[in-house]
Amino acid sequence: MMSYIILGFLCVIPSICLSILTDGETQNGTLRDESVDTETDVFRQLLNQETLIRMSLVKNVHSLMKDMIEMKESMSASNKRLHDAEKEISSLKNEVQLLKTENQKFKEQAVKFQDEFRTTDSMFNEIEGNFTKVSQSQTQYERHVNDKIEDFEKNTSTILNDIKIEVRYLSVTLLDLNKHTMELNMSIPELIESRITDFTANVNRSVGDINHKLLTSKDYQEQLVYNLSTLGNEQSSLMKIISDNLNNTINSIKADVEQSQKSQLKLSAAVSSLEVFRMNMSLLNNCVSKTSVSFTVGLTSSSSSWNGNILVFPHVVTNNGNGYNPSTGKFTAPTDGTYVFFVTVNTYGSNYIYLDIVLNGLQKVRTMSHNSANYMTGTNMAVLQLYTGNSVWVSRSSGQSYYTDSVPITTFSGFLL
Repeated sequence: MMSYIILGFLCVIPSICLSILTDGETQNGTLRDESVDTETDVFRQLLNQETLIRMSLVKNVHSLMKDMIEMKESMSASNKRLHDAEKEISSLKNEVQLLKTENQKFKEQAVKFQDEFRTTDSMFNEIEGNFTKVSQSQTQYERHVNDKIEDFEKNTSTILNDIKIEVRYLSVTLLDLNKHTMELNMSIPELIESRITDFTANVNRSVGDINHKLLTSKDYQEQLVYNLSTLGNEQSSLMKIISDNLNNTINSIKADVEQSQKSQLKLSAAVSSLEVFRMNMSLLNNCVSKTSVSFTVGLTSSSSSWNGNILVFPHVVTNNGNGYNPSTGKFTAPTDGTYVFFVTVNTYGSNYIYLDIVLNGLQKVRTMSHNSANYMTGTNMAVLQLYTGNSVWVSRSSGQSYYTDSVPITTFSGFLL
């Protein structure tokens, strides 16, 4: 459309110029003849100039048309590129919006993680404080138990001495009773035999006298009958007396035997009590020896590049029972029982580290010192059933470094329940 407008404009200009020149020529027809040639030359020059101008304009118009076509093509390409750029900008805006949404989610998660880490740190600080209180209470309890054991041992020594004296007295009494019983057992047959012998001798003498008197007098026979009846009565009364005495003696012996059996039962009960007391003392000594197994160790120098296997704690705070070896970093159970272990680690700067509590090569629990902030704390606790000779240590799972001070921050503790 623009090209047609320009061509029309170029065609109008020469016609206007020609009309002007013609009008001038008509108006100036009354001039002198000598000026006609000059005007003709001028008109020719003007026509030549007009031709040149027209050719120049045509050339410029063609050049402009060519430039406009090129501009149209470039504008079309630019529009296409602009459309593609708009599409890319739209997709980039969508991606930016998604990134903003994800960034907001990450920020929210980071805030949640920070809150959880703060909560976890406060919980572990509280647990560590409780652990310290438990250690102090355990120490006080051990002292109290030791004091009670000392008092109990003193009282036990006195009681044992009294029991020994009473047992000796009962033993002597039992021996005397056994001796008296043996004497009674030996004297009863002799007494019965002697009384029977005396009675037999008396009867024999009486029978001899009766026979002699029968030979001398018949009157004496009646007296003899009377004497025999009297003798029979005396014999029955004597047998009754002997039987009563024998029964009384047997009853007395039975009572003495029952008394000796009761004394023997008392002695057996006393011996059983002493045996039970000895067993209780043995169990008490075992319990006292068990409660004395505990340790707390730590590190006093930091490392930003440590990435070994076993974390060795060379600084020993407490090592009751000598179960922990500061050279190897391992705790070896001196006795069977249930043990409690606690580990705390601070990472160095912006590093991270995960540590495991290991029992005989098996990971049991893990601490996490994350790198979402500097000098993060990781801590954990484990209750493990150990047998004599089992080993427990702290091992690195991943990450590197640890942070501590002259008073240990990174520590490892344990004790026997």
